[in-house]
Amino acid sequence: MDHAHQTAEFFVRLPSGQRFGPAAMGVLEQWAREGRIPNTAQIEPADALAPARPPRSVLSEPGLMAILGAPPTVAGSLTMPESQDSGISTLIPYKNGYALAAYYVSVASLIPGLGLLAGPIAFGLGIAGVRHYKREPKVKGLAHAWVGIVLGFLTFGVHVALIVAVIVSAMGK
Repeated sequence: MDHAHQTAEFFVRLPSGQRFGPAAMGVLEQWAREGRIPNTAQIEPADALAPARPPRSVLSEPGLMAILGAPPTVAGSLTMPESQDSGISTLIPYKNGYALAAYYVSVASLIPGLGLLAGPIAFGLGIAGVRHYKREPKVKGLAHAWVGIVLGFLTFGVHVALIVAVIVSAMGK
């Protein structure tokens, strides 16, 4: 490759119409290695003296020809292997938001007066947490969901009983 070709600058025009550059030949070769220049792109000289050409006719390095000629690749999904969970999801079931919310709302339902509203919410979230756990056991949180169900039910029941007792007591006077 001659020195003039090496120092010349080029634009890369994607099929979508996006244009990148100007970039020297070395930069284009790096972009090709990184998979940033698709085979369907056009390489345009920055001086506009020559017509746009496909990348294969401009990038001459033999290794780049193999890269540009390869079929496109699709990255797989990135998931954490279950062995790397480290058990934290058992203590804090962050993968089962229903169970976690049920637990915290049920604890809040212990606040006098708030249990009348928070108890049924904790109960419902607990049921949703159990259902989510049954569909996907790896999300954990079954104990948290059950705490939400039981504590939500009990605090709501105690609040209702206290209201009934106050009404009965007021009627008896």
